[in-house]
Amino acid sequence: MARNMSEMAPRPNGAERLSALELENAKLRKINEALMRRVEQGLADNGNSFTFFQVAAELETRIQERTRALEKAMADLEASNFALQEAKLAAELAKNQLNVAVETIADGFALWDSDNRLIHCNRKFGEMFPALRPIIAPGLPFETLIRAAVAAHLIRDAEADPEGWIAQRLAVQQAPQDSLILAMSDGSWQRVSERAIAGGGRVAIYTDITEIKRQEMLLRERDLAAHSQLLHATMNSIRQGLAVFDRDGRLMEWNPRFVELTQPALAQLDEDSGVHLAEWSRCCPLGGTLEYRTPQGLTLEVQYNPMQGGGFVMSYTDISERKAAEQALRDSEAKMRLITDAMPALIAYVDNQQIYRFTNKGYESWFGVPQSEINGRSMREVLGAQLFDDRKHFVELALSGQASVFELELPAPRQHIEFARATFIPHFAADGSVLGFFALIQDITESRRAAEALQQAKEQLEVRVAERTEELSVANGRLREAIRAIEDAQQSKTRFFAAASHDLLQPLNAARLFLAALAGQELAPSVRPLVDKTGTALESVDDLINTLLEISRLDAGAVEAEPRHFPVAQLLEQVAEEFAPLAEAKSLRLQLHSSPAIIHSDWVLLGRVLRNFLSNAIRYTREGGILLGCRRQPDGLLIGVWDQGLGIPSDKLALVFHEFQRLPEHHSLCPKGMGLGLAIVSRLARRLDHRLVVRSRFGRGSLFGVVVPYGEADAVSPAPQPDPPPALAAPAQRQGATILLIDNETSILEGMSTLLTNWHYRPLAAASASEAIELLKREAVQPDAILADYHLDHGATGIEAIRTVCHHLGRAVPAALITADRSDEVRQEAEAGGWAWLGKPVRPARLRTLLAHLTQPVGE
Repeated sequence: MARNMSEMAPRPNGAERLSALELENAKLRKINEALMRRVEQGLADNGNSFTFFQVAAELETRIQERTRALEKAMADLEASNFALQEAKLAAELAKNQLNVAVETIADGFALWDSDNRLIHCNRKFGEMFPALRPIIAPGLPFETLIRAAVAAHLIRDAEADPEGWIAQRLAVQQAPQDSLILAMSDGSWQRVSERAIAGGGRVAIYTDITEIKRQEMLLRERDLAAHSQLLHATMNSIRQGLAVFDRDGRLMEWNPRFVELTQPALAQLDEDSGVHLAEWSRCCPLGGTLEYRTPQGLTLEVQYNPMQGGGFVMSYTDISERKAAEQALRDSEAKMRLITDAMPALIAYVDNQQIYRFTNKGYESWFGVPQSEINGRSMREVLGAQLFDDRKHFVELALSGQASVFELELPAPRQHIEFARATFIPHFAADGSVLGFFALIQDITESRRAAEALQQAKEQLEVRVAERTEELSVANGRLREAIRAIEDAQQSKTRFFAAASHDLLQPLNAARLFLAALAGQELAPSVRPLVDKTGTALESVDDLINTLLEISRLDAGAVEAEPRHFPVAQLLEQVAEEFAPLAEAKSLRLQLHSSPAIIHSDWVLLGRVLRNFLSNAIRYTREGGILLGCRRQPDGLLIGVWDQGLGIPSDKLALVFHEFQRLPEHHSLCPKGMGLGLAIVSRLARRLDHRLVVRSRFGRGSLFGVVVPYGEADAVSPAPQPDPPPALAAPAQRQGATILLIDNETSILEGMSTLLTNWHYRPLAAASASEAIELLKREAVQPDAILADYHLDHGATGIEAIRTVCHHLGRAVPAALITADRSDEVRQEAEAGGWAWLGKPVRPARLRTLLAHLTQPVGE
């Protein structure tokens, strides 16, 4: 449109140009005549004919050139006049078409120039502002138009702040973005769409959207009506009474339950008059909750709930039954306390946190303090350290689910109780857990005094018996203390091994790395056996630590059993298939006697028990056969391993399940054993709640078995997938590959760097992710693989370090976690990231195979 307007601008007239050319031609003729006269006068004065001839020829040539230029200018002038006529016709046609198109638009159209003056508009635009028709004409300023509209009260939105609305409208017109909606005073609605055009002008379309807004209002009213119906239905279905008050305390809405519970007078619920807050002060707590008893005998719980914008909602809940139950409970408790207070014994209840929750009057009288100073406090705090330590063992038994009866001596007695018999009875929940225990302490002072008097009467005859009894009592006391000391030591050992796994394996891993690096060097023949023996010793230490850590995990309860129902034949066939090559290597006959029985146990833990039995049988049997089989028994299926080995003396059968217990007779067959295998079996059996069976005849053979409960055929679940087949041979090593090492232990980084250098890799060692990134920047290299420890300094992990380095590089790098943390969580986290996992201490052969796979080019 801007182009058409520029084409319509006035151009020079062809007649004017022709007049200018004719004037110039006349000038040229006059010059020619003057020159001719001058030549003629020169000829008369000088008489040099040749000179005159040259001048005349030169003049003729110039005249011809000017004549040809004049003719060409005349031709161009005619062509320009023709093109000008054509352009005028095209411009007139385009203008007429534009006017027709603008008039046919159903919406109002207005075109403004760069100075915000009206250039053109259609008839519809004027119809949309009938009161402004006298001033709507080309040249009208936009600001004049909107000020006139505001002055005529055509814009409803401008009524509140006319000048503010005008300023806002001018700002929108200067930088139009989205459509503008105008609410008109006559109830109509207009949508204004403005756009900038080339040359700095604006074009605007005014659309009447009154019908659309009407439909929107109808839909909104329907939604509000539906929402109101839903709200009323919800209020009516709630079992609480609800009443809605406005900010002036007038009752506005309520549900039938409110009327049912409060039963106000019907006149009070008149919607025209409402109810003031003052008339309901007894039911309206202005903060929190109160209880209110109605004249009808109901107990209501009234709660105040403020609303945004003022007003509040009152909820009324019928708690009559709960209050009656509470009263009944209080009455029952009073009766129970009356009975327990009348009993001639000390009665108390202690929860599983060793906190007193109930004591009878006799208990309080013995302590000489009120009930409030006993209940809610711990046993150690109430009894004191000495009295509590005397009972601690029996408290632990009760909280573990075992009842116990014992006698105790009460120091500094109050009233008449000096000696007592205590009975601790566990209190079990529905799921079998122990909630606490009941303590019953009976006075046996008189019987003890009578016994003492009888003892004194027979003292001369039974001196030695009394001495022996005293010695036995002291021994029993020492035994109890020893048992507690052993239990404490066992717990301390368990905590130590569980917490020290990382610190134990780190130096062992570094030693292995340095030893592997040393083994890769050219060593003297006398040194090579020392290196090999050192490696064997480290292997033994590794096995010992792993076994101890496994025992520690079992003692700490970190191993959870997951029993399920499965055919015992599936597990026995899998175990027999695994150990068949080992038995064949020692020329032993391994037979399997299976059963179709269904058992209920943990597949993995039970398999570890049976594998340990088979491993010991093969290890301590020189010749003959080994049987893996089953026998049905009333309490379960006996699964055992019968061998023809050396056997165990009967006096040593009780020791085989203890730690580090190995018979001297077995050293010749297996000098490398540590005596921990059956200790693990004992703990696994306790975890599974299975009974172990051991029978042996020295020199003839042994039976090691476990009794497993029967399962249900309908509940059988699929067997776990067998272990994957061994990995294929490692690919050829990629010489010179760059390996990024991340570990917070300097010794491990040094050992690993030395070992990888011997293997012709290029190691880059760093203690953290940030240090690794700085090292990569400084060396300007891209790593081919990343080896990271899991536990780094300041709580960081190797998983985070690998992700940080890969994010910095902008690509995924093959990586592996090398860690002493062998928990399933770490393994699963590594697998989720697509990385390998290798436990510490690292075995060099496995590390070398892993590196060969990690550095293998993609596609090979």
